[in-house]
Amino acid sequence: MQKIITFLLIAAALTFSASTVFAASGASIFSSEGCIACHVINGAGGSIGPDLSHVGSKRSLSWLKTQITNPSAHFASGTSATINGKSYMVIMPGHKNIQASKLNALADYLESLK
Repeated sequence: MQKIITFLLIAAALTFSASTVFAASGASIFSSEGCIACHVINGAGGSIGPDLSHVGSKRSLSWLKTQITNPSAHFASGTSATINGKSYMVIMPGHKNIQASKLNALADYLESLK
């Protein structure tokens, strides 16, 4: 029984550490890939896109990855999305060719914003 508990604790620690590392890397990618030019997080950034300060409490990791690679998948063409009482046309460019490691890090970062 003790071995099982030890294994579970180690597995949880490794999972937490990996997500934490990805999230830290994702914050850097958010800036370097230009996301911050349109989106605001905790008062910093642009105002064209929605505020992502708490996006992780509203959206799943899978949803975030799809939004990054193919944002129009969530909305019909020509429609708008309402976020915090503001309507937005879906103008975010899709990043279909983003490296998997960057996509995972960026999505983990956004998912950590709660």
